[in-house]
Amino acid sequence: MPPGPEPTRKPREKPGPYQRRPKVAQPAQKGTPKTAARPAQTTSQRENLTGHDWMTIYAYVDEHPGMSQGDIVRHFASQADGALIFTQSTLSRKLKSRPEIEKRVASYPNALSSKRARIVTRPDVERALILWVKHMEEKGETVNGPMLKEKRKRFEQQFEVPEAECLQGEGWVLPFCKAYGLREHRRHGEAGSVDLQAVEEERKRLGMVLVTYAPRDRWNIDESSFFAL
Repeated sequence: MPPGPEPTRKPREKPGPYQRRPKVAQPAQKGTPKTAARPAQTTSQRENLTGHDWMTIYAYVDEHPGMSQGDIVRHFASQADGALIFTQSTLSRKLKSRPEIEKRVASYPNALSSKRARIVTRPDVERALILWVKHMEEKGETVNGPMLKEKRKRFEQQFEVPEAECLQGEGWVLPFCKAYGLREHRRHGEAGSVDLQAVEEERKRLGMVLVTYAPRDRWNIDESSFFAL
């Protein structure tokens, strides 16, 4: 039989260009507070604002004391490069709670970038812990999660915190580090297996032992010379 006609394929329509969503401008510099501002043409619903956003709104309110709350809401909603969407009732409520928000913003470094208030059950313990972290960083020491947990446990004992108020587990470590901009640096190899606190205590103990001997009677065995100061 003679071959039949070759099957034809219906031509497909050429797809149109991909519609890319406009990118939201991100802070260019490291450490710049985050914001919920969006281009006006892409913003259609309310969004929780950051502490930095409310500080911006408060500054505008102070600069325009005779401006109504409704006009302030419309002003920020109409910003083409960074619209902030909120209602008049939200603005009224945030103005009443302004002292608390300003206090929260000043409480820890990353509060400007957060949208919700961070609950701290024991501010005294947290303040002692962050002061200890800064002290360790000034000494050039590395602080990790297990060290934070152990140190907080000791501070809770010193402050006689009731057992019901003591933080358990590791769930609080990440929010704590995020609030204060802390990053954990992991050591690898031989350095990663060393307990720095134990090394410091042993170094002091060794120094007290060696002081009872004359320099000519001190012998360096293996790597002990690194610790006998």
